[in-house]
Amino acid sequence: MENRRPTTNNTPRPLNRTNNFRKQGDSPSGARGFQPRDSQSRPRNDRFQSRDNLNQNSENRNQSRDTRLQGRDNNLGRDNNRRGDAGFLSRNDKFQPRGRFASKGKTLKTWEQEEQIRIVSDMQVTDGKHRGKYLKSTTSAKVRPTARRIREVMFRILFRRVRAGRFLDLCAGAGTVGIEAISRGALLGTFVERSAQMCSYIKKNLESCDIKEGHGEIHKIEVVPFLKRMEKRRRFWDVVYFDPPYDSNYDEVLAYFSRGAALKPHGVLIIEHHAEMFFPETFGVMKRWRVVVQGDTALSFYEKN
Repeated sequence: MENRRPTTNNTPRPLNRTNNFRKQGDSPSGARGFQPRDSQSRPRNDRFQSRDNLNQNSENRNQSRDTRLQGRDNNLGRDNNRRGDAGFLSRNDKFQPRGRFASKGKTLKTWEQEEQIRIVSDMQVTDGKHRGKYLKSTTSAKVRPTARRIREVMFRILFRRVRAGRFLDLCAGAGTVGIEAISRGALLGTFVERSAQMCSYIKKNLESCDIKEGHGEIHKIEVVPFLKRMEKRRRFWDVVYFDPPYDSNYDEVLAYFSRGAALKPHGVLIIEHHAEMFFPETFGVMKRWRVVVQGDTALSFYEKN
């Protein structure tokens, strides 16, 4: 009789190698189940296509892109017909930059045209919308127009105060300084001149520059009575330019400015004088903050405190 050894539960079973391979659907605890590939996904062999197939696919893509662009152009054409000539540009149109904006019936100068205007005379407007225009004046030796270099330096310093401000030109002569202030953006230019002949020249210059009465006013009167009258009426300006003959008396006029006549708070007074003349640094409410010398001519800048 054959002796058989009894088997217990602790006895290891023989290894079955066929059990090491999991069947579909079997997964150990905590492991992700088997997920088959999607039947619609591209097989791995598709990435190794032949060159002819790749070229054919690229041609198909180009054709589809051309079809989309053609449809977009058709839509743009419909929009242009609906909106008129102001529609969008198509892909075949070239961009044509426009010049400066011009209103109906008016043609504005381009920057290139403005640069071509040469300033060769003291009776020309040096800058602004009336740049290059010639102003009329008498040929008398007693009348001394302000040189264009002086005007350019002065307005370069005061361009922020002149723009959209009120400008008073005392002893205006032919009105070159006041008209240039209007050309550079001043809302109002006031001209004070005692000579009837020079007042007529100011009027002609305003008309030649097409400056209306609301932007330019002329007073045929002496400077001292004018300041006295304006002090009573309480009229004020942002910038006052005083250019009397060099041999005149400045004291009586400066006495009115020392009280702040005709000047707004923080208004500017410019006195044109000979380079050898000197004025006090402060008088009354006025304080000097700059002096510019150009040849034999000097400009003293005062500000009202």
